[in-house]
Amino acid sequence: LALAKEELAGNEDPDLRLLAENLNNLSESVMELRVALFRGDTDRNARKLGAFQSAFLNDLHNTIIALQTQDASETLTVDDLPPPLRNRFVGRTGRHLIQVYPRKNVWEREPQKEFIEELRTLDEKVTGTPVQLFEYTSLLKDAYVEAAWWALGAIVLLVLIHFRSVSQVLLSLLPVGVGTLWMVGWMGWRDQPFNPANIMTLPLVIGIGVTNGIHILNRFAEEKTPSVLGRSTGKAVLVSALTTMAGFGSLMTGEHQGIQSLGWVMSAGAALCMIAGLTVLPAVLCLLYPTTPTTTQPAQNKEE
Repeated sequence: LALAKEELAGNEDPDLRLLAENLNNLSESVMELRVALFRGDTDRNARKLGAFQSAFLNDLHNTIIALQTQDASETLTVDDLPPPLRNRFVGRTGRHLIQVYPRKNVWEREPQKEFIEELRTLDEKVTGTPVQLFEYTSLLKDAYVEAAWWALGAIVLLVLIHFRSVSQVLLSLLPVGVGTLWMVGWMGWRDQPFNPANIMTLPLVIGIGVTNGIHILNRFAEEKTPSVLGRSTGKAVLVSALTTMAGFGSLMTGEHQGIQSLGWVMSAGAALCMIAGLTVLPAVLCLLYPTTPTTTQPAQNKEE
């Protein structure tokens, strides 16, 4: 083992590096076994080791006898296989099961897609865990994207009924659009892709983020003052977003990676939609509806 490890030392080939690591683990296990043999009751350890050697030699002897006495007059057929193995790889109609093993990690989306596309060039009806997982995640993604569009359509309709103005609808959706854009950019920066656990944030972020724009526009309709951060409405939007972040942020403490990503993405989405509602939307309102300061004329002298 030591000679083999020296031969593989410093090799850059991933397969040979893995072999070197396995040889190193085997060497350490052998050393631990040698230490354990000379520790404690050495006579008892010797008896156990002798029993193991005897059982191993008996099994090897029986295997050699089976090889010597086998009938080699005919070739090996499928019927000669044990029934559990034959039933697993040969169907009732006589069709054979072919198992294909990928070279890359098919638990990741891109290698998984590449592997399935290559298999479907040979047979469109291939199946197995990678195919099932790929189709499941695809259906889940399409379902949540469709749910997000339905949620957006329902929100647009309700906001239109409330404000009776298309421009107000667009302004109320501005924090959601900007916050979602920031959230996707943040996910790319942190290398946090969408997965079956956190993709449900799409309809949730739309529903939670649009309330910021509605509250701010309602306050603006009452006072015609875009600066809402220092008023009760701005404080309410801030506290509401913080409570949402606290609720979903608790998921970040979980050990499941999907649940952790859901907590991260949902908290970031709520925070960024809140920031967009308190900064971008008031700035746009200032540009669209500039307010002119009122001046008070001094009272004229009665004698004049």
